[in-house]
Amino acid sequence: MTDTQVDLASPTAAARETARVAAERAGVVVRPLEALAEFEAASELIGRIWDDEGEPKAPVNLLRALSHAGDFVAGAFRGTELVAISLGFFGLADAELHLHSHITGVAPDVQGRSLGFALKQFQRGWALERGARTIEWTADPLVRANVRFNLTKLGAAIVGYHENFYGLLTDGLNGTSESDRAVIRWDLTSERSARAAEGVSDEVLPVEGYVVLRAGGDGWPAGNAADGDVLLAWIPNDVVRLRRENAQLAAAWRRALREAIGPRLGEGYRAETITRDGWLVLTR
Repeated sequence: MTDTQVDLASPTAAARETARVAAERAGVVVRPLEALAEFEAASELIGRIWDDEGEPKAPVNLLRALSHAGDFVAGAFRGTELVAISLGFFGLADAELHLHSHITGVAPDVQGRSLGFALKQFQRGWALERGARTIEWTADPLVRANVRFNLTKLGAAIVGYHENFYGLLTDGLNGTSESDRAVIRWDLTSERSARAAEGVSDEVLPVEGYVVLRAGGDGWPAGNAADGDVLLAWIPNDVVRLRRENAQLAAAWRRALREAIGPRLGEGYRAETITRDGWLVLTR
């Protein structure tokens, strides 16, 4: 399934306006970081979001260097307080420029208030201003809430899969699990992303297809070697909590989802939707 590209009168201007409205609704100001103190606050915030007591995921000197080189380092501010952060850098795929969004996070005490949406819409306009029509990033496909946000709130799609992409991660969100990552692609001028930017999320109703992964009666994953044009893979509701409570079961879901969708994404399937009750829909 592919998305139809629309010819907006001015995609960049439209993106800037939707970003402004999203920030206003979230009660924040979103802008690039500039001062050293802001980079320090950003590094500290990332460590707090990921509950990371080890080597920082985003050292101050790295943030400063990315910004200086013209890459994306921006944050959402409530007054003078930095409450959300996003950073990315430019990449090439098949000779096409895109922005790779490496980290995006919202302070724990203000999550669920549309700050992430406002920050991503600002990122969309920023990338378009610099000639990039696509943003890509990697995300844990087991974190259902993030998958739903990426696909339904932003209008992006899952187009690839990498096994243990970063190696073992040891922070409060990832636990000690392997770092499988789905490749998310956001076509910034597509009809889906334009609707999403206006706050119009496609309602995903129950879908008919071949089930390749579900929960068994005991809560453990049950895979199926089914094949067809529409495949359904169920994702647990809260894998972060599951990792804390039953690491063995969480690891089993990691392996099962990897086996269920990894090869199929490599064969040309993609996922643009996930139902409210957790069924990821893969189509070709």
